[in-house]
Amino acid sequence: MKRKLALILGSLLVFFGALIYQNRRRARVPGWESLEDPSIAAAFNRIAAWPQMRLLRWYMVRLILRFVQQGQVVDIGCGPGHLVFELARRAPGMQITGVDLSDQLLLQAEQAAARQDTDHRVQFKKGDALELPFPDASLDLAVTTLSLHHWSQPVAVLNEIARVLRPGGAFLIFDLRRDMAAPFYLLLWFATHLVVPGALRRANEPMGSRDAAYTAGEAASLVEASRLTGWQVVTGPLWLVIEGKTRIES
Repeated sequence: MKRKLALILGSLLVFFGALIYQNRRRARVPGWESLEDPSIAAAFNRIAAWPQMRLLRWYMVRLILRFVQQGQVVDIGCGPGHLVFELARRAPGMQITGVDLSDQLLLQAEQAAARQDTDHRVQFKKGDALELPFPDASLDLAVTTLSLHHWSQPVAVLNEIARVLRPGGAFLIFDLRRDMAAPFYLLLWFATHLVVPGALRRANEPMGSRDAAYTAGEAASLVEASRLTGWQVVTGPLWLVIEGKTRIES
């Protein structure tokens, strides 16, 4: 009896999972979370401490250290600064600036910075990705996680990244991919409806970010239209990374 019940429940789960996936959005739907809403900013800060987000930061630091071990770094869309602090701990030769538009998240980052032992190697600035607060050719690395799908003018932001990087400077642009495999789509659906804090459910997150994300081909088209050079698009099961080093002109 128990085995029969388990088979029935399993069949129902497969059926409803297939139905949910079949009805997914195919076309990109631009979106933006209301990060100035304190409840949403607080919810993002809460989930940033979840194990899967810590795993993401571990993965990002590993990627970064393959390209750059020291120098001037910007984290674009830094949020409450978790990646900034992790990178500062792992790479003592880096001077890292977090840039974000959200006053709420920057306040959280600055409060956390006061509790961190980073030897003044970390700072935070309010700034737009379209107008990064750095001189031309002044940075060794630009990194951003889960921000690409928010940019209203992605080619212009990529051009801005190209502007602030030194020749041979590295870039890592990590984001979800809209064409993720079915099991990962269903995980995001489940998280959006049943797991994340209520403020994020009201904002349809993280599913809203998936709907606003690009496919690997779309991401490649964006970079190809920009002035960023030396790039490639690398894909994972539910993410993509635009990575590389700008060419050094001979």
